[in-house]
Amino acid sequence: MSDSNHQAAPRGFFTTIAVLGPGIVVAGNVIGAGELINVPVQAAKFGFVLLWAVLISCVIKYFLQVELGRYAILHNRGTFEAFNDTCPGPRFFNVSWLTWVYAVGYTINQVGRAGILLATAGLLDSIWPVASDQAISIAVWGIAIVTVTQLLIWKSLYSGLEIIVTSMVVAFSLAALGGLALVQSTKEHRISGEEIFSGLQFSFGDTPELATIAVISFIGALGTAANELVSYPYWLLEKGYAKRIGSPNSEGWKERAEGWLRILRIDVGLSTLLATCVTGSFFLLGATVFWRQGNKPEGLDVVNDISRIFTQSYGEGSKVFYLLGAVAALFSSFLVSSALSGRMGADFLVAAGRIPRGDGKALRRAQQLFQALFLGAVLIFFLVMGGKRPPDQLVIFAQFVSGAFNVPLVMFGICCVAFRNDSPLRMRWVGGTLLLISVAVVASCIFIFSWIQLGRLF
Repeated sequence: MSDSNHQAAPRGFFTTIAVLGPGIVVAGNVIGAGELINVPVQAAKFGFVLLWAVLISCVIKYFLQVELGRYAILHNRGTFEAFNDTCPGPRFFNVSWLTWVYAVGYTINQVGRAGILLATAGLLDSIWPVASDQAISIAVWGIAIVTVTQLLIWKSLYSGLEIIVTSMVVAFSLAALGGLALVQSTKEHRISGEEIFSGLQFSFGDTPELATIAVISFIGALGTAANELVSYPYWLLEKGYAKRIGSPNSEGWKERAEGWLRILRIDVGLSTLLATCVTGSFFLLGATVFWRQGNKPEGLDVVNDISRIFTQSYGEGSKVFYLLGAVAALFSSFLVSSALSGRMGADFLVAAGRIPRGDGKALRRAQQLFQALFLGAVLIFFLVMGGKRPPDQLVIFAQFVSGAFNVPLVMFGICCVAFRNDSPLRMRWVGGTLLLISVAVVASCIFIFSWIQLGRLF
């Protein structure tokens, strides 16, 4: 790597903002189906009581994301390569057992992407139906969404993806925060401080056996979920953080690395804050609109019912504003997850030694192949199952699988990466302690869930 690629991290406010971006791409993936479908549905069932779980799920994985990002930019490695470097245990075809098992969970998780596609198509149909038969109209919109997604990500260019996702993140963030502000200005749906305080009591409510399932789905879906944790190194590397640091043997490497690790922490911190604010807004909207009225919507009724509150109070224009924000949230999630499928597939081949990391053409071809395969599979499932299952069931199932299966797996992998990092800039004892606390909190939630469910069986 030549010295011309080296660049010290910026320190000014505007110059720092200019180099951020990977966290926004992650947020564009995170703030989608979980926030727009799962969160309001669970709020309709349990009310404000699980607000604590929503907030913890958003912020608790901050240190996991930082440590995986640290390894990526210091060693110039994708996630699966990092697991190969640090995780103990057998390898099959030169790929760590952890990667193989995670791939199984990720494949199952594609059911949720079909749910996102169904929800997005249904929302677009409610705004602009293209056929008199709703089923046909939704199918047409679904095919159109997959086609547009394929066109947007075909060249596998990170810069274009970042611009598109950033614009959508702005749109759905304004819709969520603006929607909460509008609700607070109404007499019927205003949220009191007492209700918010009740949601911070670490309670499972009157039905703990059901609430724990909701908590696990939150852990799997909210904040930086398992797939988003895995994806973060890819966006960091494509943004160029590792190239700017340069080789560890180059002059000034430590100072440059420390500077870009500071940028990394800012990037993760801002995306975590954004996800927490938007997710909390959707949860509070669901609790005040649905739970108070004893309404338990399913599928697209979640978004449509919330939008009706704005229509009744502020006219049809406010409903369109909210619906377009919802479409942006769902499509952003679908777009980024589709691009992620390509990156993960290519990284898998790199870890297996099939293609070299530095071969840009081979990487792009592999990304295009896996993107097309996963998009095709999701479209087929959407067309076959779209009319048989509502999108909220598909999404919540996938997010439950992610919380119970993928998140513990990824936590183990990241701990291996963090504690077996041989870089002189590995985490310090404070970071290690906070990382272990994060793991302990998530593991405790999963253990409590398992204990309660076993109690129901025996």
